Amino acid sequence: ILRGDFTLTKKTKKRIAIGCAAGVAGAALAALGLVACDMRLQTTTYEIKSGKVSSPVRIAFVSDLHNSLFGKNQSELKNAIDGAKPDIVVFGGDLADKTQDYLPENSYILVKYLVNRYPCFYTIGNHENARGDSARIKQQMSDFGVNVLEGNGTVIDIKDNELELCGIYDAHTYDEINGELVNQLDAVTSEKDSKRIRVLIAHFPEIDEYLKGNFDIVLSGHAHGGQWRIPGLIDGVFAPGQGVFPKYTAGVYMHGDTAHIVSRGLWKPSTLIAVPRIFNRPELVFVDIKK
Repeated sequence: ILRGDFTLTKKTKKRIAIGCAAGVAGAALAALGLVACDMRLQTTTYEIKSGKVSSPVRIAFVSDLHNSLFGKNQSELKNAIDGAKPDIVVFGGDLADKTQDYLPENSYILVKYLVNRYPCFYTIGNHENARGDSARIKQQMSDFGVNVLEGNGTVIDIKDNELELCGIYDAHTYDEINGELVNQLDAVTSEKDSKRIRVLIAHFPEIDEYLKGNFDIVLSGHAHGGQWRIPGLIDGVFAPGQGVFPKYTAGVYMHGDTAHIVSRGLWKPSTLIAVPRIFNRPELVFVDIKK
């Protein structure tokens, strides 16, 4: 049994109070940091209403993976996509990363799994282009069984609904093989179709020029959600091509009858020198087209 006088002095009480306050503040900051830098996979579903479908169509949109890994053998992405039961899968560019001089094997694990289960479509992004081996990657994707779209389109029937999927790397791009400037957007532009849903896969989210192509839906990425986001205040601090406080970072933007869907992308920092994502979890997008 301990006996004695344990009365605390005012000075001691003050020190304890300061210590407790500092501890609480430190714990709060640590918790905030964990939330801000949370890199767990997040799925987002956007619903688009259309008079051109008689039954629902679901698109899984995989953008800006940058060879990142989500679970062993991409188990998290596989499970999320299989659980959503999409009708088609769209790869929106930047499967590879320009800082890596090897093939995007982590991305290929996912591609090889999905192409055996769903119709898959792919358009390159700026990272495949910057690596200088985009032709090799496109050929590999084609060999896997993926429909590679670049300045062209294809029509697919899904549950008695007609979808025309088109893809471009950029509206104006240089053809290295033929040595000429090619307008990919002109090649996929057509009149608005009253019966067919027209979808454009375009990695860059700067939408203005795409609107001339008469598409019902445009799928983009690239902006990585503006990198740093402050919920309720700032929807992104910076995006390549758009600069500071970019306009198109994530979500659905309506332009008349055209729904522009921008994914925050799946890239996650793999090194300490990489710019972190703040309040900006990696995102897998699903698009539900409903009557």
